[in-house]
Amino acid sequence: MNKRILVADDDRMTRKMLWAILNKAGYDIVLAEDGQAAVDLTVSEKPDLVLTDGLLPKLHGFLVCKTIKEMDCPPKVVILTGVYTKPTYKWEAKKEYGADDVLLKPAKPDELLACIARHLAAAASEMRMPAFMTGEEALIGEVALAS
Repeated sequence: MNKRILVADDDRMTRKMLWAILNKAGYDIVLAEDGQAAVDLTVSEKPDLVLTDGLLPKLHGFLVCKTIKEMDCPPKVVILTGVYTKPTYKWEAKKEYGADDVLLKPAKPDELLACIARHLAAAASEMRMPAFMTGEEALIGEVALAS
């Protein structure tokens, strides 16, 4: 089963470009053109990862991220931005809004796909690991799972 990615961007050409890159890489894609639609589709479509623009109509991209991260079993969320480029914004997106990553627009396809693969792999690893296990216990548990 292919991994599902929700792409939220108000720019139609950006959505089409991201769809083409992700489709070619074998992902199932759900598209949203505003922040509220992104939240609603996250609830109904249960994507494995959300790729959202940082600046969206109806609900700001950072608030989209925060809302999604407050859900039960939230997907990974990566914010794409061409506006919020200072390192302080990246820190804020991660610490205050729960973003798993922030990429600058325009992201190169290989950089985008590597970021997505990294976060999907991390999500799969987190699903296998009992929540109470941390540090050395988690490492031992990971080795046991791989055996």
